[in-house]
Formats: sequence, C-alpha cells, structure tokens
Amino acid sequence: MNLLSEAHVFRIYDQGADAVVRLVHRLADRITDLEALLIRNPQPVLVRLRDELQIAKRTLARQSQQLLAQRQLNHQLLGRIRELEREVERGGTVTRDSHNSSLPPSLDLPWKKVSRTRSLRQKSGLKPGGQPGHRGSTLKQSAHPDRVITHAPEACPGCGAPLDEAEVLTSERRQVFDLPEVRVTVTEHRRETRRCPDCGLTAKAEFPAGVGTAVQYGPAVLSRAAYLNLYQLLPIARTAEALSDLFGCAPSPATIQRARRVFAEKLVRCEQRLKAAIRDSAVVGADETGLRVAGKNGYIHAARTEELTHFAYDARRGRDAMIEAGILPQFKGTLVRDGYLSYSRFEGCRHSLCNAHLLRDLLFVEELSPAQKAWTKPLSTLLVEIKEAAEKARAAGDTQLSEQTMGDFQRRYDRLVSKADLLNPLPPADAVGGDAPKKKRPLLSPPRRLANRLLRWRDEVLRFMTDLSVPFDNNGTERDLRMVKLQQKIGGCFRTEDGARDFCRVRSYLSTARKQGYALLYSLERALTGKPLPLEKHPLRPE
Repeated sequence: MNLLSEAHVFRIYDQGADAVVRLVHRLADRITDLEALLIRNPQPVLVRLRDELQIAKRTLARQSQQLLAQRQLNHQLLGRIRELEREVERGGTVTRDSHNSSLPPSLDLPWKKVSRTRSLRQKSGLKPGGQPGHRGSTLKQSAHPDRVITHAPEACPGCGAPLDEAEVLTSERRQVFDLPEVRVTVTEHRRETRRCPDCGLTAKAEFPAGVGTAVQYGPAVLSRAAYLNLYQLLPIARTAEALSDLFGCAPSPATIQRARRVFAEKLVRCEQRLKAAIRDSAVVGADETGLRVAGKNGYIHAARTEELTHFAYDARRGRDAMIEAGILPQFKGTLVRDGYLSYSRFEGCRHSLCNAHLLRDLLFVEELSPAQKAWTKPLSTLLVEIKEAAEKARAAGDTQLSEQTMGDFQRRYDRLVSKADLLNPLPPADAVGGDAPKKKRPLLSPPRRLANRLLRWRDEVLRFMTDLSVPFDNNGTERDLRMVKLQQKIGGCFRTEDGARDFCRVRSYLSTARKQGYALLYSLERALTGKPLPLEKHPLRPE
C-alpha cells in the first residue's frame, strides 16, 4: 500500500486528527528504517554509477589511442601525398630500377616485374657456335705422355698361337687426362748437435727458414687455403672441408684466418708498388661499392687498369676516403668514373664519364614521358655509333678519329642536347612559392637535370671519342668489384675492419696476377716466401 497516495491521504484526513498523527508517526518510522538500511548496506545506485564510470573511462582511453593513431596515419598520408605531388611535378611516377639506372638487380622490388636491361650489342647475323678461324679449345693429345701402357693381343683368334714375339703392324694411341691422388705429406726436420773430436766444442745445426714450430703447415697448404678462401671466395668452414676432401688435411678456421693475415703482411710493400703503378697509368677506372663490416656499412674503393687492380676499404664513401686510398690525389691521367660528385673534386686529372650509366639515364627519362623520345632515342643511338667508330679505328691501328668525323659527331650531339634544353626549360625563379627564401633553388625534373649534365660535361661524355685509349664505359671496374659483392653474398659480412683490409690487399694482388696471366698458386707461394711477383713491372710470364 502506498502511504503517500492522494486518495489514502484524504481518507486518513476524513478519519480525524488522531489518524493523521498516526500516519505521520508511521512515515517517520519508515524514513528511519530506510536511513538505517542505507547505512548497513552498499548503495546499489552508487555501485552502478561507479561501474558505469569505469567503463566510460576505459572507452575514453581506447578512443584517445585510436584518435592518436589516426592522427599519425593522417600525417604519413599527407607526407606521401606531397611526395606523389612532387613526382607528378617531375614528370611522372616511373621509378628507377636496374634496367634504367645504376641500381643493382638486388634492389629491385620483388613484386615488380623489371624490364630486361638493354644490351649495347647488336645482332651479328652469324650462326651460333664457333666461327671460321676460331682456334677453339679442344683437348689434344700430348706428345710426351707421363705414362704409357701398351695393350697387346695374347693369342691368335684363329689358331690360338701365342703372339708374344709376333710382328707389330700398327699401334693406335688413345690418351686419358686425369689427376693423380694428391695426399698431404709430412716432412720431419731433425736438428743434430755434434761434438768436435779435436777441440771438444759442440755445434748445433739450424732449421731451414720457415720451420719455426714443432708442427706446422707448409707453404703449399697455406697457399691453397688462401686461394680457396680469398680468390674462390669459399667461407672458412667450406675451405677446410675442401682441403680435407682434396688433400687429406683439414686446417682449423684459426689456421685459415692466420694464413690470410700472413699473406696480407707479406704484401704490404707490393700494395704500395701497385698503387704507384696505377697512379702512373694513363687511364684508370674508379668506382666504389658498399660492404657490411662489423655490423656497419662501409665501402670498397677500386682503382684499376687492364693490367692492375687495387681495392681499399674505408668506412667512408666520399673524397676523404679516396684521399686515404692514396691514388687519385696524385693521379694525372684520365679517370673513368660514374657521376658521383666526389670524383669531380680531383682536378689534377682529366675525367671521362661512364656512358653505360648515361644510356640507362636516357632510358629512364624516355620512360617518364614519351615526348622525351625526340632526343633521348637519337642520343642513345649516336653514342653507340661513336663507340663502334672508335672500336673500328682502334682495330685499324689509328690513334684517333679524323677531325671531320669528330666534328660531325659533336655537331649531332650539340643539336640533340639543345633540343633537350628547349624541351625541358628551367623553372621560373618564383616557382618555389612567395614565402620561400630567395636563395632556395627550384626543384629540377629528371630530364632537366640530365640535360644540365650533358651540357656541362660534354667533353667528359665524349672523352672516349677524342681519346681512343679511353673506354666507352666503366664496366671493367664494375666487373672487378663484382667479386667483392660475391664475397659478401657467399660468406657474409666481415667481422672486423682489419679483416676487410687484409682481404682487399690480397685480392688486389690476386686480381692483378690473374690479369697478367700468372698462375695464382705460384703467385701465392712467391708471396709467402717474401718475394711476391713484381706485377707493376709487367715481367715475362712463366711457362
């Protein structure tokens, strides 16, 4: 029953004052009971409100985190939008990869199909295989075999008579070229002490040079270990395994590492002579490539000729590292290089830009916009045409192209570069915006940057035409450096900088010996005895 309903109150009022007094007392008792109940028990309303408050706090924290993540994503998207806008302003979204730039194929995106790099070689029209006049390399019989085994019939197939003393009518020769089983041999050296019968003094013999410990590996084992590890680029564990399978000896990894250090120490003076010989050369190719050393990025700097090679390691890539290598600062000849800016700082020599890089840059610009084909395609064809003319002149024994031929090539080059200049004008000075600093340079498109390079470095681009001793490209240096990248691919990075420098020194010696036709094991054994080959003097090759 509801004590406070309107009908109930009027009914109590009709009963008189006593009934009203009793109602008031009942209401007061009810209020007292409710207050006592609230004191004894938790307030359900407050508990429910407290739970709802906790839920609201968690929801607010979660939404705050989502809002922060969305703001970060919006910031990244805005940055990407600005990058795409700049790409559109530069002429498109064509990306550089191995077919249109100097980037290696290892940096191509795995999900992107890259066009095959165009070759400068043209179809000759000849059939595949050896051509008339080709000497070939067929295995031929030796006039002085090491061993002769005679096979004679024992009995007559008709009557069965023995043929030991029968007349020899003909003899047919067949030879088998094979390797004998090579096993490691152990040579024991004994040093005797003897007493003189006349004066009674004792005399002790001396061990030969190189026999310094109770047990050691000889020069043949160490040379083969260095050959497999530093030239064939086998990892240390596989080098020990190969030596065990081939020769029956398995040196420890520490022994193979020690062999590398020993050879590097023996070749210090040889390296200095190689560097001096390269500095005195007329034409030198130079390049650099990255290498992981001790968990960090470093660089291998290469300087080479057709007869000489030098590698140097440095943690830096630029001019300071090249100065530290000690070749380019004193070089006075012609330097064949790519477009890396640090090379241009050496002003004591002439420069020749690699045209293989230039052809790929022309291809990249051509892919950016079909309109650029008006000058990129003819210029690529012109460079290849000049290359073929220079090769024919060298083959004919000429020292240079005729003045008329060079003048014609230069005029065609200038016309095409002028077309590139007109097709890709410089942006106006206010293109960077009204609020930008006045000294800020406007952003140049790739075609404009390439046109600037062709205008500024015309003599360097056409150096191979005006001087026939200069190659068309710098591919020779890149071929030398390829072995360094192969070492990193097979064996991983070097653990120490000293190990990288030892590798470069020994590899320089081996690469030079190979170019000059020396047997590498012979070259290593000479180095181990302290008498490395004088490779910088180009002596006669051993038979």
